[in-house]
Amino acid sequence: MILAIVDDMLFRSKLEAVAAQLGTPLTLAEDASPALRSGSGWSRAIIDLNLSHGDPLAMIRDLRAAHPALPVIGYCSHVQHDLQQHAREAGCTVVLLRSAFVQQLPALLRP
Repeated sequence: MILAIVDDMLFRSKLEAVAAQLGTPLTLAEDASPALRSGSGWSRAIIDLNLSHGDPLAMIRDLRAAHPALPVIGYCSHVQHDLQQHAREAGCTVVLLRSAFVQQLPALLRP
């Protein structure tokens, strides 16, 4: 199961559509609480580093503390160099530019 912490409706619908095509179980959330409340059944987490609410860097740290081996994939704008670096420092396994994230979405959501 993949956890996607995304509040942008466009990206939520893209994630849902691709996950449905691939038959990948996907949980959409606005924070990390689903992974923090449950066990280690997650294969990866995806997080929008530009969430409109909450602190995505704190969420990454929380995910990393609760599930140290969980791959965490973050994405943001190509001009946000500091945010990209801070996400890596917080424990993001991979940080992608928004355009690369969209292009790689099928591979990222494969079971």
